[in-house]
Amino acid sequence: MDSLAAVTQVGLLLAFTAAVIAAVEVALFVFIYRYQSRFYWPLVLGMALPLAYGAAKVFGKGAVAAPDDLSVVADPTFWESLSLTWGGGTFLGVLGAGLFFKTTIKGRYGVPAMMIAPAMLFVSLLVVFPFFFELRLAFANLNLYSIGRWIQGEPLGFVGIDNFINVFTSSPLQTATFWELFLRTILWTFINISFHVAFGLGLALLLNRPIRGRAIYRTLLIVPWAIPQVVAVLAWRGEFHPQFGMVNQVLNMFGVSSVNWWSDPVPIFISCCIVNIWLGIPFMMIVFLGGLQSIPKTLYEAAEIDGASIIKQFLEVTVPMLKPVVIPSVTLGTIWTFNNINVIYLMTGQDGGNESADILVSALYKSAFTYSRYSYSAAFALVIFGILMGLTMMWMRVSGGTSRGVAK
Repeated sequence: MDSLAAVTQVGLLLAFTAAVIAAVEVALFVFIYRYQSRFYWPLVLGMALPLAYGAAKVFGKGAVAAPDDLSVVADPTFWESLSLTWGGGTFLGVLGAGLFFKTTIKGRYGVPAMMIAPAMLFVSLLVVFPFFFELRLAFANLNLYSIGRWIQGEPLGFVGIDNFINVFTSSPLQTATFWELFLRTILWTFINISFHVAFGLGLALLLNRPIRGRAIYRTLLIVPWAIPQVVAVLAWRGEFHPQFGMVNQVLNMFGVSSVNWWSDPVPIFISCCIVNIWLGIPFMMIVFLGGLQSIPKTLYEAAEIDGASIIKQFLEVTVPMLKPVVIPSVTLGTIWTFNNINVIYLMTGQDGGNESADILVSALYKSAFTYSRYSYSAAFALVIFGILMGLTMMWMRVSGGTSRGVAK
């Protein structure tokens, strides 16, 4: 593509984006301040037409790709792609926002709503369109052999729920089955979160006390979280080198023979847990430290007057007051740890892709970008999403994270 064609495409995209923003603002203004049903519904139907046409092109005939020359102006696929992305988003945004504004915040909140509407629209597109495309891909049969035909315009096809069945019955990797990966992921998440919470809370309790050099200690303990994960994990990988790594040298000093951390199944999983625990403790420490500093000192003074011991004060004062902080931080930590591919890939993927420490998300990555099973990977991703959503809702229900007492 030459520079003039690239500039032309960028200019057309910007112009189309500006037109979409203007349409959103006009529609919201009409709906909020000058609402007349005869104005609104024709506008909604007019925006639905490009959505339907673009959707029929993308989901019915295959990929949409912008051309590489100035024929972009005449090539309909470029406009179909824009119609699906921007026209469809505009339709959904105006319909949803209009109904919401009309029934709830018409009046004094009209101007703020109109100001945030474009940003909300485009942010939604970054999530909504890829999600529905992945959903469509999960019911197709796209892989390394069929992707060329799909790019040429061949339909994606429809295979029903075969990909979802294959997720549970066939292995996404060469050596590990789905259920092995699932159990390993649960173990990985439980071990890491337990150590994150325990060590994070312990360090927070120590740093909450009036000790000399407390600011220096806080700064040093945040360093693992501040360092880019790629740098930190690769440095740790070198420390676990079977021959030259510091870990084996320390073990040898105590008479323990060297461990092959890079290839043996159990050691490589343990090394990944150690690295991720080291990376995750600072976050929990900072969150818990903020929670501890918000607890009124008068509560501890009253408990001390009543004769409560330090352990009793911790159980009766600290733990209940920290609950609003612990529940959301543990929820976030669980989601991040469950989906943590960086540590697993960087600790194992450099050495021929050892699968002994793989979890669900790392297996998903390999199934998509190593084995090129795209539709299978899309179904796999939806299954992981469902598992994580179910576990999170179960945890929030058991812990009382959605109760009013926690919210307060």
